[in-house]
Amino acid sequence: MQDESKKYSYGYRLYRRLRYLRYVRKLRNAEQKKIRHDKKQEDKQRKLLIKEKARADKIADRMSRIREQHEIKQALQALIRDYELGLEENSDRIKRQQEKEWQNKKLSKHYRRHHRKRLLRFYGKACKKNTLQTLAAFNPGNLPHLFAYIRKNREATREFIVICLQSTLLFVAAYLMIFLIGMITSAISGLFFDYKSIIYHYEVVWLVKPEQWFSDSVKMVYASAPVLLGMLAVFLAIIFTYLRSEKGLAKLFILWSFIHGFNGFFGSLLIGSLFGKGIGHAIIWSYVSDTEKVIYSILSITALVLLGVFTTRSFLLTANSYYPKLENRKFRRFVWAQVVLPFLIGNIILGAIMFPHILMLNLTISLSLAITIITIAIGYRFYPALYFEDESIRVSLRYRTLFYALGFILLYRIVLGIGIPVG
Repeated sequence: MQDESKKYSYGYRLYRRLRYLRYVRKLRNAEQKKIRHDKKQEDKQRKLLIKEKARADKIADRMSRIREQHEIKQALQALIRDYELGLEENSDRIKRQQEKEWQNKKLSKHYRRHHRKRLLRFYGKACKKNTLQTLAAFNPGNLPHLFAYIRKNREATREFIVICLQSTLLFVAAYLMIFLIGMITSAISGLFFDYKSIIYHYEVVWLVKPEQWFSDSVKMVYASAPVLLGMLAVFLAIIFTYLRSEKGLAKLFILWSFIHGFNGFFGSLLIGSLFGKGIGHAIIWSYVSDTEKVIYSILSITALVLLGVFTTRSFLLTANSYYPKLENRKFRRFVWAQVVLPFLIGNIILGAIMFPHILMLNLTISLSLAITIITIAIGYRFYPALYFEDESIRVSLRYRTLFYALGFILLYRIVLGIGIPVG
């Protein structure tokens, strides 16, 4: 009995302990629940305060913007009123100032015209004086020596004239072909904007009102031709690499075409950057800074110089159509007959073809090729003698090639003198 009472007393104590622990757990859970509830309420209150503050800040910003806009509007209205009052008060002064500026422009224009006439008179007198001095210094006694030299070097003179004549005609034909491709490209580019045009022998005449031009059309029309000519020059350079060892005048025509195409891009970029003409319109509408224009000009001059450096040997290799070998003593005469004189005489012929519409833009772009020609005229001295096939070659006129070149030049002048409408 005593053992059972002990047993029951131990179980009872255990039961009481477990009930106490359960009661403690309930109290702890209630406290934790209350803490979580209080924290949740605090978070809710904090979020409400943040939202109310953000809403108040947004309303304050909106009101400040409205006040600023209202102040700006009032300031603009005040400025407009002041400007109108100033115009009314100073209208007479503005009119006098405009009349004074117009008089100054008129005087400056008159001065420029007078200065131009004085320069022309000065140049005319200087040319007349130099001509008279040359005629006075002419010694008729030297004529027999001159005729004797020509008779003695009759064959060399004939060869020089033949080489110069053929290269000049190919120079002119290559320029007209490249120039025609550029004009056709510009005219086709204008069709994308519904621009009508007429292709003449000197330029593309646009049948477009000034207000119809905009940024994209100007950049497309005036930049398309130089870019295409640059790509065409690369293509012709690749063709020339396959023909440089061949004989005949076809490779000389491709070489001149490659040079004109290369100059059509970099020469146009040079003149356009300096004077704002041609591709210069696209540069201006692209909002290029003056520093970038100077960089374009320097890159163009460098490219034209490098063109002369890399084409010097190519011009010397064209001598295989005339000689079995090209010795150093013949370099100067050949370069003058094949390169320098065709450039000078060719530009004169081009001026006659374009007459009476000789545009300063086309003239300056064509003359910018002088950078390349001068480089060739200097660089040929650094090359050794060239030896080709050992066979006798007679320097003679290639009548078929000359006939094709002359026919193309005449056809160009006659057809484009009438004009080709596009669009």
